[in-house]
Amino acid sequence: MKIGIIGIGNVGLQVLKDIQSNGKINKFLKVEKILVRDKDKYLKILESEFGVDSPVLQRLTDDFNNFINSDIDTVVELIGGSNPAKKYVKEALNCKKNVVTANKEIIASSIEDLTSSANLNNVKIRFEAAVGAGIPLIEVLIDMLNQNKISKITGIINGTSNYILSSMHNSNKSFDESLKEAQNLGFAESDPTNDIGGFDAMYKASILGSIAFGGKVPIESISVKGIENLSQKDISYSKELGFVIKLLAVTENKSSKIYSKVAPYLVPENHPLAKVSDNYNAIEINGDLVGNLWFQGQGAGKLSTTSAVIGDLMGIENSTSGSLLLKDTELNFLSDDETIGKKYIRLNVEDKFGVLEKIAGIFSRNKVSIASVIQKEVDAKGLADLVIMTHESLENNLKNSLDEIQKLNFIKEEPTTFEIYKLWTG
Repeated sequence: MKIGIIGIGNVGLQVLKDIQSNGKINKFLKVEKILVRDKDKYLKILESEFGVDSPVLQRLTDDFNNFINSDIDTVVELIGGSNPAKKYVKEALNCKKNVVTANKEIIASSIEDLTSSANLNNVKIRFEAAVGAGIPLIEVLIDMLNQNKISKITGIINGTSNYILSSMHNSNKSFDESLKEAQNLGFAESDPTNDIGGFDAMYKASILGSIAFGGKVPIESISVKGIENLSQKDISYSKELGFVIKLLAVTENKSSKIYSKVAPYLVPENHPLAKVSDNYNAIEINGDLVGNLWFQGQGAGKLSTTSAVIGDLMGIENSTSGSLLLKDTELNFLSDDETIGKKYIRLNVEDKFGVLEKIAGIFSRNKVSIASVIQKEVDAKGLADLVIMTHESLENNLKNSLDEIQKLNFIKEEPTTFEIYKLWTG
């Protein structure tokens, strides 16, 4: 197989090195073209990696037309983002080139278009590395659909945020300290917005949901809340209550309506998800015949992503599967306000008579049942944290309650809320 690689950043360079050095792989895979934006810059990088006399240097180009019109038969897209990545991938498919990509953004936004183009041109598009890095998830999920109706996918699907949360939980570090640590280790980008804001997990949830339920799950339908405002205080309180905070993606078919959410959840400390640490991902898939399947592995890092990319290339070479083609299914969606769940709520209040009574009254009027209330120590300013755990309540009722509570003059900070696992309890 003749390969053209678009982009040789951390992952692209690792893919190139592995193909060049691994005798088992390079018997089947040959890198013929490498497309980069700045040829001079990357020429120096390749010289330092492979030597000034390496034939790899002759394969470098900054001209897309030269790249796509060469005799390569498979394009590996590793530049990320939507522009120009989507244009390159679409053009490659229309030129009857197979495509392997790790680009979760373009797959999430254009999965119907890209898979349709692949099938129309009798080529393949594979994107195992877009979700779960080295975990063989996409292929298994597609195969499951031949025998199973998928009802729910739940998991930790962003290794960066999981590393940060693990560091905060295990080492009592602040969010900023944990983020810096993740950046130093190469698990987080210099701009970590996509990871800590929940957007990376959102793209992945969209991809998984679209495959599982046979129709497009648009990113606009997914409720998203990140971890960027997480306090060590909430980590500590959750520990006391027997929970671990994890950023989860939950995508579910509930009574023929799809609901998808990315948010920090309080997970019981004895649950398997609570024990998934560092940059690892863990995904649980529920099928009607097979029951619950569990997948776990590293979800961040160039090595695990490289493994998935090369696995996809070998899959195409060995013709182990065709391209995914979504069914022409019009999905119905639940809004966030229509869902039922449990909440952890932290309120910073003045320590004075009648506070709890007024708060409880607001919850009661809005049909929200309180499961427990804990008041933490009063500080030097006469303020204290109230930690409230609710029973299952309609999300809209919870929002209305918090809107009222926030207006009370003894509330000194915006309420902090987290989901309590599980969103659905039967």
